[in-house]
Amino acid sequence: MTTRRVKRLDELAQSMPPARDLWPAISAAIEADKAANAPAAHGARRYGWRPAAALAAAVALVTVGVYIGRAMTPSGGPSLANTQSGGEVVHAAFERDANYRKQRDQLMTEVQKRLQSMPAAERDKVSASLNTLRRSITEIEAALGRDPANALLQELLVSSCQEEMRALTAVREAGGQET
Repeated sequence: MTTRRVKRLDELAQSMPPARDLWPAISAAIEADKAANAPAAHGARRYGWRPAAALAAAVALVTVGVYIGRAMTPSGGPSLANTQSGGEVVHAAFERDANYRKQRDQLMTEVQKRLQSMPAAERDKVSASLNTLRRSITEIEAALGRDPANALLQELLVSSCQEEMRALTAVREAGGQET
């Protein structure tokens, strides 16, 4: 075979088959890559929605918190301070839902009966816990009287009231299990 020197492009061969067919090796490498990455790609698609869902949940939580905060605030809005007479703080009255008050009063009546039937040591522990929750709620309400727009305080108040209701329910149900 003699080598000849090409001086112009049109002197090159128009079609020259490769020495061997490379496609089977390329196809096998692509398939192997797909198989190796299939669980990761499936997992990425599966978890891709989580940030959006978390953001939606956060927006919903804030919306519910604001709604609850507004529902607890009297329609005229709490008065914060009397700036003409030295700036003293006026405690705002936050009115809770009538249904909440009714359920809480009913639970308190049942819990008081249950506490009377408890041994003294247990009664003291439960009473101390309930008093701590009540004191916390009172302090949060006072802080909200000074800063009613504080979303964190509103959220703390709601969660403290929920915790109080859970504790009252647990004490009531503990009494029902022994009878």
